[in-house]
Parts: sequence; C-alpha cells; structure tokens
Amino acid sequence: MRHSVGFDDEFSDVPYCQDDIRNIQDIVCEKCGYSRDRLSKTLVYSRVSRRVRFCNFLDFSTYIKFVTSPTGVDELDRMIDALTTNVTGFFRENHHFKHMNRVVVPELISRARRGVPVRIWSSACSSGEEAYSIAITILSAFPEAHSCDVKVLATDINTEMIDIAKTGMYSRYKVEKLSDDTRRRWFFPINEHFSVVKQVKDIVSFRRLNLLSNWPFSRDFLVIFCRNVTIYFDEDRKNFVWSRLFSCLSPGGYLYLGHSEKIPEHLLIAARSDSCPTTYRKSVK
Repeated sequence: MRHSVGFDDEFSDVPYCQDDIRNIQDIVCEKCGYSRDRLSKTLVYSRVSRRVRFCNFLDFSTYIKFVTSPTGVDELDRMIDALTTNVTGFFRENHHFKHMNRVVVPELISRARRGVPVRIWSSACSSGEEAYSIAITILSAFPEAHSCDVKVLATDINTEMIDIAKTGMYSRYKVEKLSDDTRRRWFFPINEHFSVVKQVKDIVSFRRLNLLSNWPFSRDFLVIFCRNVTIYFDEDRKNFVWSRLFSCLSPGGYLYLGHSEKIPEHLLIAARSDSCPTTYRKSVK
C-alpha cells in the first residue's frame, strides 16, 4: 500500500510504502554502518522526502531506483548526507583538548623537532570545528608546527560538511563561546562570520572518507579523534572500526572517544583519569 504520512510540512504528500523506508534503512546501514534503530521511519521520511522533491521524483520508489543505479551515485551521497547526524563545536568535550595539551603536545613537539613526521586524525570531523580545535591546541604551544612535518587529517562521510569545513568560515554563534583571546588570535571577522586564520588552515587537510571503506593511509597516527561515531553502529561494525583504528595508531598513540563509547580493553590500554574520561593509549610494546 502506497501512502503519505501526516507530517505538517510541504513534503508530507510524497508517496511511499513501508518497503521504501526499509530499503533506505538497509542502504544506509550497509554504506555507513548505522544500526536500524538509529533510522526511524519519521527521520527517514522527513529528510529523504526533501531529496525526492528536490530531484523532481514523484515518489520514494522511483527515487530509490535512481540512487541505486549507476547514474545515481552522486545523489546517493546526498541522501546519506541528509541522514547522517552532524553535531559538533569548537573544543567540544574540552577535557580531551586539555589532556592533549598537557600530555600529548610535549611528545608531539619532541618528535617534530627531531624531524619525525607527526600525524593526527580527526576521523569524523563534521563541519571542521574539531579539526581546527586540534590545530589551535598544537599551534598555541608550538607556533612553528607549520614549518615542521605536523599535519592534521580531517575526514567525514558527509560531503556537504567537508565542503563547509574547507572554507574555515563560521557564524558568530559558532565562536561566541570561545575566549576573547582565542577568537582574536585564531579567527578574523568577515561581515557576520569569522574565518579561521591561514596558519591554522595550513596544517589541516580535509577529505571525504567512509570509515567502513578503504583507508588510504601510509603513516601511523600519534592521535586519533573518533568521538560519538560508533554509537550509531551495530556491534560487529563497532569492533571492525576499533580494530582498524588500533592498527593505525603508532605505539604509545592516543585515541579519544565520545563520552558514551568504550573500546575493548584487549586492544588499547586505558590512559584515563577522572579529569579525562574516554582517553585511551596504545601499548608502547
């Protein structure tokens, strides 16, 4: 039976059936690792119906046939963008950045000054605030980082978020909670927005990456941020990602997780304290 749901918006008349919703859930679960309970019917309908109308299709079924065809690859990415969650902010879960500044940055500086390449990965960077917060933390203690081999790789599955991140441009609301000193030192105003300074941008590279696909890395990472990502995955995919993260960390490297995430202890030793939860360190052996 094909019908519409009674949402009070301009897209509530887009026809669909239960199989359409299930098909979209299956596609996103396969591509992104999301568990089905993270993709409610209401969420799928409200967000995908906008894409259906934008692409000038009459119903969900026709739209699904398109995104699963060779010519619909780009729109499939747009659909996934619409259904993936992007919540972020500068220095969010600030205890991680305090720990990084206190514990990790001194080691980072020592390595960089000896000519050792230093790589840090923000693995679900969303619109870039996390990656730029990492770069600011480094540059605040190590201004010459830009002249050493210190780089922050920032990736996300959402292409729209990556495009925003590359601009380094944020609304006044996004930066208003930063201290006056941080805002003056690392941002400059442009009309009603603030742009990250070039010095920060220069050590950050943004790329699209699906954590369940191939990771084209040739170097180990001293630090990986992977926060509030696996909460959307089922157990098998969580363990799959944990194992791959472990393999990408250099000996003694650090992993920062979200507040409700926990990696299996057999992979990493916990380098945690009450002041810095969800911080893990790979064994140096």
